[in-house]
Amino acid sequence: MLATLQISPTESTTRGFAVVRLLRRGGAPLCQVDLPLEDLGLLPHLKPAAVDFLLLAGAVYALDKLVRRDSAPDAWTRTFALTLPVAAPSKWAAVGEDLNRCLSFLTGDLWSVKFSRRRIDPTQARRPRRRGTRQSESAVASSAVSLFSGGLDSLIGIIDWLESHPDESLTVVGHHDGQIAGPFADQRALLPLLKRAYPERVSAFLARVGHVGESVDEKEITLRSRSLVFIALGVCAASSLGAGVALLIPENGTIALNVPLTPSRRGSCSTRTAHPHFLATIARILQRLGLQNPILNPLTMATKGEAVTRCRNRRLLRTLFKHSVSCAKRGHRMHWTRRKASGCGRCMPCIYRRAALHSIGWDTEIYGDDVCAGEVELSEIGEKANDFRACLSFLKRKASAAHIGSLLMSSGSLDPVRLADYASVVARAMNEIRQLLRDKASSRIKRLAGV
Repeated sequence: MLATLQISPTESTTRGFAVVRLLRRGGAPLCQVDLPLEDLGLLPHLKPAAVDFLLLAGAVYALDKLVRRDSAPDAWTRTFALTLPVAAPSKWAAVGEDLNRCLSFLTGDLWSVKFSRRRIDPTQARRPRRRGTRQSESAVASSAVSLFSGGLDSLIGIIDWLESHPDESLTVVGHHDGQIAGPFADQRALLPLLKRAYPERVSAFLARVGHVGESVDEKEITLRSRSLVFIALGVCAASSLGAGVALLIPENGTIALNVPLTPSRRGSCSTRTAHPHFLATIARILQRLGLQNPILNPLTMATKGEAVTRCRNRRLLRTLFKHSVSCAKRGHRMHWTRRKASGCGRCMPCIYRRAALHSIGWDTEIYGDDVCAGEVELSEIGEKANDFRACLSFLKRKASAAHIGSLLMSSGSLDPVRLADYASVVARAMNEIRQLLRDKASSRIKRLAGV
């Protein structure tokens, strides 16, 4: 797919900011990129390089959704060539090769990004905005920025930071896609509760990023690039607050490392949205572009159960965790036993969540399917049982720390000095699942898991 990002010099959205489109080769429109250009004006000192990074993330995310993997020769690895207008093309060209490798690592595709000079500031207002469209607030002098997904890990990360910095304020950044229901509702449910718990210390930047007017009927659903959008939004906020203001990406180490549970999940088939190598690489690229904001995952070396247990305000977490959602497959409710549940119960994020909550005695949630009760038919062919079947197979193999380390290296580059620590995180997380199954699973499930 060859595409060019175009910032229209004459058109504006109903919110008063430039129209941004992706064009095919030859200039035919592919889609309009839906970016929070109006809300960026609320940030105090917005950096041009941060705007460029958000334009890149929006374009990558739109292309990731619009080009189906089954259209690729191997039904997975797509090829993208993108031309992006930026404020300083020479600076971007200097990081171009590293950026292409980073994008390829993240999405599992082949990327080639070229840069042209951006003549238009897309955040410049052209006519008054309409009332009732703004989702974000005026920025405050926050000491740090944290991503805010509406999930359990980001909730814990935010609570931990606020408890550790009792005299400082935090800006939380959320991303939602107008075509994907769920995350925005989660964020809106949790935000007022956090503000009530920490009065005048939490400000929010909840931004919609996606695309509209696409020229294809079916969309790709793997969404490997969503974390790039999240990080770009966070970088816009953090860099506007000052060099050195940290961007926190709270994600438990098990999900961040995402050990391949079966051989078919190795390499690019394993998601890398918060992988340590990806985060370190994107941080180095941004530093070379002049954006000197540390990107930190405070939960890298913790399992989900450890993150819950060690939360610095566990009493508050106990009242709020039920408003968070960790499910990766919440859009497939029609196949659930209980369709009104918040999570499917059978994807790996749900399984890690349930095991974590069980470890502290909080496993009281209702799931779409109860894996412990045998509601996921393991002999069924198709996606429904894939995660739990792979999980049981991995548990039964009782992989050694050395084997786990080799699996992690097969799925992505890691610092060899820390490999044993990373492997230990995975091993401890699997023990949390084993304990859940020992205490609550049917005899058949226990046998299949080897517990």
